[in-house]
Amino acid sequence: MSKHVALIFTPIDKRYKDALTHYAPSLGLIALENYLRKYSPNTRISIIDGSVSHTMDDIIHFLYKEKPDIVGQSIQQISYENALTIAWHAREVGCLNLFGGQHASQMAEAIVYNQNIVDYVCVGDGEETLLGLVQGRPIKEIPNLVFCRNNTIFKTDPFELQLEQVPQLDYSAVAFEPYQELLKETDFTNPNPITNYLRIYSHKGCGNRRNSVGCVFCGRADQGVRFKSPAQFWEDITVATTVHKADYIFDVGDDFLYDHDWVEQVAKIKPDIDHKFELGIFARANRVTPDACQHLKEIGVSDVVIGFESGDEQVLKLCNKRDTSPETSVYAAQVLAESGIDITASFVLGLPGENAQSLIKTIACAKNIVDIITQRLGRPPREMVGNLIEPSPGSPIHRRLLKAYPDKYYMKDHIPLEEMQRDYFKCYFGLDTLDSYRSFRRQLREAALEIHSLVSFSDAQGWLADEF
Repeated sequence: MSKHVALIFTPIDKRYKDALTHYAPSLGLIALENYLRKYSPNTRISIIDGSVSHTMDDIIHFLYKEKPDIVGQSIQQISYENALTIAWHAREVGCLNLFGGQHASQMAEAIVYNQNIVDYVCVGDGEETLLGLVQGRPIKEIPNLVFCRNNTIFKTDPFELQLEQVPQLDYSAVAFEPYQELLKETDFTNPNPITNYLRIYSHKGCGNRRNSVGCVFCGRADQGVRFKSPAQFWEDITVATTVHKADYIFDVGDDFLYDHDWVEQVAKIKPDIDHKFELGIFARANRVTPDACQHLKEIGVSDVVIGFESGDEQVLKLCNKRDTSPETSVYAAQVLAESGIDITASFVLGLPGENAQSLIKTIACAKNIVDIITQRLGRPPREMVGNLIEPSPGSPIHRRLLKAYPDKYYMKDHIPLEEMQRDYFKCYFGLDTLDSYRSFRRQLREAALEIHSLVSFSDAQGWLADEF
């Protein structure tokens, strides 16, 4: 008898601002659904997106009504409490509970040790892991699993998916209307109207993690980088635009310009696509060159998100942002703007070394970027963000918190983000009292508000919802 798999994007705690801005279906769940549909076509798959279209009550009602065989949740630090509630109800009706995603990968041992309702955590790529569970293979033959039995933690062999094996992205399993309705309510659709926003991925991983400790706030679970072929990239774009009528596509890969030869080949084989669309990407400032911008323009890239992080050189050094500087970031913005490409400057406030002067420099950098884009494009950037630092599990900051407060952090699977942020400011800045922490957080918030005031749209992360 075929199995029923429920893939759930766990609802984010509404205390956090991140819960308010989701304009596209979960790419991770779509990728898993596509893989299962290709390699196990008889499996029934339900995608339940708690970011927009399903409340916690909806999800729990679904579990008791449908009783799926496997419940896979894509979790984040700010959705973990909800994930445990869903897992408890899933266990009540006899489902197998599987957690996945970057957060789950980094916290796998602590999760399975503390939560006996969680059968398995998938570390890294989940496609073959989920397929193995659906097919009922012996557990020891299913890769990337972490589980606990009798207080002993077990791990199966690691497996890294070859991206040439993945099927073409197909969003037909989800309804777009809830996302489109939410999108209508935002200013993200300025200056150009956008009705259907979809995501793709040209690559997995960040090449900057290959031989480094990574940025202090980065909690990526994978090392190195893997690219799809240029042909696969255009196949995904073609389906998103011609089949699903996407007029805005964002490539979620961390560093689109990591391999300039790959980018050149993508530009060279660009197909004719009748449907008009915009394309957004992530890129590192130090990889932006005039030649790279020419290729991006040929590909059709309309805007680039760059992690500026700070306008202060010392802060950038302390956060391990290697091969970059405020000058590098401004140069990247100038070169992109000269090619007619928009910039989303993403800043992280509260990095090690942050103070009143560094915030002034960051705000000045943000204003400079707005001036550059306005002069070249005749309007301000579509978006600019001032995020509040998040000590993501697996990051250098989180490892320092673990060392500083082992009784609180070692093998503990759940500490709320806001509490972790307070511990970070205590550890790095010596802000021992609640008043000193709140005062500095307000100072950071004021800087974020000034940055956000420069543009019409800001999808900032790390903040509590009532701070904005």
